[in-house]
Amino acid sequence: MYEQLISLRNKILRFNYQHLAKPIFFLQDPENVHDKTTNLGRFLGSNKITRSLTRLTFNYQNPALHQEILGITFKNPVGLPGGFDKNCYLTNILPEVGFGFVEIGSITGEPCPGNPKPRLWRLKNSKSLVVYYGLKNDGCETIKSRIKPCKIPLGINIAKTNCKETVDLDQGINDYLKSYNTLKHLGDYITINISCPNTFGGEPFTDP
Repeated sequence: MYEQLISLRNKILRFNYQHLAKPIFFLQDPENVHDKTTNLGRFLGSNKITRSLTRLTFNYQNPALHQEILGITFKNPVGLPGGFDKNCYLTNILPEVGFGFVEIGSITGEPCPGNPKPRLWRLKNSKSLVVYYGLKNDGCETIKSRIKPCKIPLGINIAKTNCKETVDLDQGINDYLKSYNTLKHLGDYITINISCPNTFGGEPFTDP
């Protein structure tokens, strides 16, 4: 009975997204949609009532999906990677949506405004996005104050600040170290982002 209700719920959600929400989203700039979604998520995560309603609407649990990796317990293997919750505003609501883990960031040593707009483009035929944010984020010191205990494993994705100064390898490494030392005790694991191509200096650390 439970699985049948979940299946019916998912069919309703799929229909509503494809025929109601998606056509509205695609009339708007994709970065504006992302920002509005973030603001909605912040609101939904701000109190117990909206968190409970979100959990009822989207969440799914099954013990068969549980696994432990390197001492970290995951309720399911589907996580939200770095790049969506850049500034750690959504860790209260993402567990209720159904993710098994979440990665915030990428977070840099210094605040980073990112590349000039436009920096998101839809490729409708391939159902994908071109992302050219350029590591837009508020910097490790500001974001540190937002990181709270999370109901699911929390990864922290760090990168080097997108600026001319960090093209110098020593300064780039020091920028990574600043973020790492500021945030290392606040998450379950750290991801080091060395492969963001749309930044000053390209990808120097991908060469062994």
